[in-house]
Amino acid sequence: MEISWGYSAFWILLLAAALYTVIPDFLLHHLGVGTWKRQYTPGVTLTFDDGPTPEITPIILDVLDRHQVIATFFVIGEKALRYPELIKLIQARGHHIGAHSQQHRFAWFMSPWETWRNWEECIAALEQLTGKKVVWVRPPWGTFNLCTWLWLKIRHKQAVLWDVEGHDWLVRNNPPKINSRIIHQVKEGSIVLLHDGGGEDGAPQNTLQALDDLCRMIVKDKKLPLSELDLPEWSGGRKLVLGIWGKWENIFARLYKVERINSTNIFRLSKNCYHGPDLYSQAGQLLAADGDMVGEIHLDSNRLQGKEIDINKRGIYLLRLIRKSLPGLACYVDENPEYKGIQVFTGLTLINHGVQKLGFEVQEIPDTIFIRWIGWLQKLIMLIYPSSRKISNNKYKGTHPKLVWISRQQLLERWLPIDGLQKQNRLHY
Repeated sequence: MEISWGYSAFWILLLAAALYTVIPDFLLHHLGVGTWKRQYTPGVTLTFDDGPTPEITPIILDVLDRHQVIATFFVIGEKALRYPELIKLIQARGHHIGAHSQQHRFAWFMSPWETWRNWEECIAALEQLTGKKVVWVRPPWGTFNLCTWLWLKIRHKQAVLWDVEGHDWLVRNNPPKINSRIIHQVKEGSIVLLHDGGGEDGAPQNTLQALDDLCRMIVKDKKLPLSELDLPEWSGGRKLVLGIWGKWENIFARLYKVERINSTNIFRLSKNCYHGPDLYSQAGQLLAADGDMVGEIHLDSNRLQGKEIDINKRGIYLLRLIRKSLPGLACYVDENPEYKGIQVFTGLTLINHGVQKLGFEVQEIPDTIFIRWIGWLQKLIMLIYPSSRKISNNKYKGTHPKLVWISRQQLLERWLPIDGLQKQNRLHY
């Protein structure tokens, strides 16, 4: 009997420990249930943990200023109280401040009352120093216990984790290794974890040296904008749908070699063999026949992610993005050798009314199964992305996709910036 009771007590204690530590951590940290492991915008956001540090944080702020990047600093409460001038400096430079606990302790080894006090003291310290309510928190090492989860719920805080990290807290990871790791993983909506304090001796200096190149590489090489952290009030179901759709978009782009224009352009571009009606210029010149190579213009729906837009402004917002992106498209076509011989650029879209004002031609195409499939996908996009949903109910939507196209000559004459300065601005990466 004693053995039986001891055996039962052991399993009860083990289960209680799991309920307090492993299970909450697995759900919140690894699965991201109830937390933010990415943001739902086309941009990449930089976050910094374990600061502030007098030798590191001000220099990081200078680098961010050079690249016009707004980052989020998850600071330790004790350090914030020790260096209040750095908290003021971060805030004055326009960056966001989140809580990284009061004492940077591992959640699994903290009792419920220690956990509660640790977060309460940190939030109180930061709100006193900043004069603002602190909502974003990040547990040390991203670990949770049951009390952390309860505290988040009761205090209405948002746990912000990450989906990309450079392991810059290890001194053996030099700047090229840090950047290579991050660039390999980063994508639309990524939250990048870096450090402006803590880690092994010498590690923060590696972060400093890596940061300047990292900002440039994300924008120029990955063609992704660097943006501030922006967490919309969306349900878990909506985040899941957007995440799945974003993965499908990226798979499609890789399969069909669909390229981004630059870090902010709403268009993507590819080359493909044309199968459709003959296309003629207004002068009667044949521009494209069945079997010719054409440029295919794709609307990058990932660029429509972001916070909600007033329903009466969504259509206007999308059309402004299109108009703003056309000069960049023209510059890309003009300068990219792969598109020198392409005479026509086409697209299949429901958004076809009014595009003549932008220089495009609109042409009816047979209502095939493929065309219906394209129409269904585009309607789905309009339901998923708030920036385009208004389009589905106004004059810009047709009943089925139509072929819209523009000749190379018309694209360049109408949208290529006139002088070198304008061109440089349009192609800014």
